[in-house]
Amino acid sequence: MIAKKFKTLSLALIFSVALNIGLVAYFLVQDAPIAVQRGQKRGSPVETTNGGTLAMMASLSFRELVSFLTNRSLVEDGYSKRDLAVAALTAYRHFNLEKALCGKPEQAREFHVSKGEIVEIYPNLTEDQFEAIIRFAYQEKWPLTARGLFLRLQNREEREESLEQAFFHTPEFYAVKQLFQKPGVCQEPHVLLNFIGEGSWELLESVTQEASQGFDCSDERRRALLLNYVALHSPTAAKLLLEMDFDFALKKLDDRGILQLLALLKQQTDLTMRFCVELLKSPRSSLIWDAAAMTLYSYVGEIPIQPIDHKTVLAKFSFGEDKASAPPPVQTAPAVSCYHVVGEGETLWKISRTYKVKVEEIVQLNGLEKDALYPGMTLKLPPK
Repeated sequence: MIAKKFKTLSLALIFSVALNIGLVAYFLVQDAPIAVQRGQKRGSPVETTNGGTLAMMASLSFRELVSFLTNRSLVEDGYSKRDLAVAALTAYRHFNLEKALCGKPEQAREFHVSKGEIVEIYPNLTEDQFEAIIRFAYQEKWPLTARGLFLRLQNREEREESLEQAFFHTPEFYAVKQLFQKPGVCQEPHVLLNFIGEGSWELLESVTQEASQGFDCSDERRRALLLNYVALHSPTAAKLLLEMDFDFALKKLDDRGILQLLALLKQQTDLTMRFCVELLKSPRSSLIWDAAAMTLYSYVGEIPIQPIDHKTVLAKFSFGEDKASAPPPVQTAPAVSCYHVVGEGETLWKISRTYKVKVEEIVQLNGLEKDALYPGMTLKLPPK
């Protein structure tokens, strides 16, 4: 009897243990997706590989990446997290590694993070190089490449004078500046910054590459660049085209180019008014006449009666035969300070002869202690 009871208790105990084990296993399986959701998502890159670590770092801010520059934890193939942080800073945050190290790293390896995405990793960076990188990242106000500065400039809310000054010393700004320098005419650097920021990096990079191969500073090259920017809907390019090449815009652009230009001339000035009136006087198509008339009416906040009468518009907006037909001045704003970006081998004497000003005026205006110029330096010149 006792043996029978013992056997029954043993079976009950075994069944209970088995049931508990089964319940624990069931809940572990049920909780597994929750654990994945709280931690790493299914299918996400593993941070113990170079690709996984770089994918994770791609979403980090500049300062977060800088914090990894002291992390010597090995990841894969002999690379540490600080090695990958340098690669991520350069690829994703436009860190100016070449300037930080006063030259390019001796070695670079291409790493395919994902399909179509290639990141350069720099093996065997020394302790001194890492210290230089960290010091540059923390001490430099704008430790970015020209492309990084360009992207910041495109966000006008973040513009600071120090950011603009940093971009003034880039080869990219110098290349554009050279295109817009004509005898007796110089554009304000801030106008050129607005112009550059309204374009694309690829277009700006092409200008710089052409400059490095022997620059063509002809009127034709400048016009081509302005028209490329007009095609990218740059209001500043439209304004500059009228200021520097009024007759070309009026007589040489096709109907499509004129329509693109008129769409960008939102601000009423004597120059834009004259341009529209001259279009109405030209033997252009009715499409251009109507577009010019609509632009003029928009300046005065009126809606024209349809259909638009060509003669009525001319009578309303014409400045008179003497003014309307006269070519507009190339530079509309008098007494505006000019700026000059110093080129290779230029001297104060040469610059003073170009702009017909005294050397002493340039020295005093810029606070120069001696005739020490360097390429890329921006000089303020007396107003004309």
